[in-house]
Amino acid sequence: MAFRIATNVASLNTQRWLSVANAGMSKALERLSSGYKINKAADDAAGIGIATKLNVKAASVAKAIDNGNQAIAMLQTAESGIEQIANILTRLKELATQAASDNLTNTDRAALDNERSQLEDEINKIAQNTKYGSTGLLQGANSISAYGASLTPGNGISDIDVTSAALTATTKFTLTVSAGATTTLTLTNGTTTQTVTVAKPSNLGTATANFSNLGVKVTINSSITNISANNAFTVTVGSSSFAYQLGDVNESYDQISISIANFQTTSNVLNISGDITSKANAQSYLGTIDTAVTNLNTERGKIGAAQNQISYHIANLEAMYENTRAAQSTIKDADFAAEMANFTKFQIVTQSGVAMLAQANQLPQLILSLMR
Repeated sequence: MAFRIATNVASLNTQRWLSVANAGMSKALERLSSGYKINKAADDAAGIGIATKLNVKAASVAKAIDNGNQAIAMLQTAESGIEQIANILTRLKELATQAASDNLTNTDRAALDNERSQLEDEINKIAQNTKYGSTGLLQGANSISAYGASLTPGNGISDIDVTSAALTATTKFTLTVSAGATTTLTLTNGTTTQTVTVAKPSNLGTATANFSNLGVKVTINSSITNISANNAFTVTVGSSSFAYQLGDVNESYDQISISIANFQTTSNVLNISGDITSKANAQSYLGTIDTAVTNLNTERGKIGAAQNQISYHIANLEAMYENTRAAQSTIKDADFAAEMANFTKFQIVTQSGVAMLAQANQLPQLILSLMR
C-alpha cells in the first residue's frame, strides 16, 4: 500500500460516490416534492414529449365534455319551451272541441276565440323568448330575425319586394333567373349585414348561401326547369342549427350538429291558422291542432334523440379522458413508494459517505507516524 500526501485517492473516491449519492437523494426529493417522475426534458426526453401530447389531448377532451354538457343544457332549455307550447296546444284543442258543440252560441264562441287568439300570441312569445344565454332557440335560423332582408336582382330577375316583412324559417321567394345569370342575397339582423353571391342551381339541384357572419345558411332549391329558357328557384331560411365540438380533432365524427325547428304559430311545424268563431271553423281548427301536435311531437322527439346521442358521446369522452390521464400518469407521475425507498437509500449512503470521507481525509495523518 502506497502512502501519499499530495494526492489522497481514497478521499477523491469517497467524494465521487458521495456526489452520486447526494445527486440520487436530490432527485428523489425533487420527485417526492413535485409528484412527477419527469420534471424536465433531461429526465426523459422521449417520455416528456409523449406526456405533453397526452396532457394536451386530455385537456381538449375535457373541454369537449364541457361542450357536450352545454349542448344538453341548451336542448333541455329548448324542450322546456316546447313543453309549454304543447300545454297551450292542449288548451287550444279543448277550446276548439268546446266551440264545435251545438249548445254554444256564436257569442259564446267569440269569447272562446278571444282566449284562442291570446294563447296563439303566447306561443309566439315563448318561441321568441326561449333562449340559452342570448341565443334564441325556437325561432329558427339561430334566432336571426332578418328584418330588411332584400334580394338584389341580377340579369333576368323579375322585380321582387321582400323588404316589408321579416324572414322566418319558412319564408319562401320564387325568383326567375336567366340561364347562367347570378344574383346576390343580402341578409341583416338589424346590426350585422352580409351579402353573398349565389348562382342558379343545376336542374332539380340545390345550392347553399352561407351567411357565416349571421350564423344562417340559405338553401336554394331548383323547383322548375327550362321554362322559356328561364329557371325558377326558391330561397328558404331554414331552422336553427347549432354545431358542437365533441372531440379533440377537426373531423366530422367529432362534431355534432343540432337543428331546432321554428315553433312560431306560422311555422311549418305548427302552421296554426283559423279561428273558432263558428262550429265549422272550430271543427276545422281541431284538425289544425292535431297536425300541430303531431309535428311538435316529431320535433320534440328529435331533440330527445339528440340529447341521448350527446349523452352517449359524453360517456365515451369520459372514458377516453380517464384512459388518457392514466396513460399520462404512467409515464410522468412519480411512484411514491419507490421514490421514498430511493430517498431513504441515498440518505443512508450520503450519511455513510460523509462519515467515510472524514476517515479518508485522516489517512495522510498516518504518514506522520512514519516520521516520528
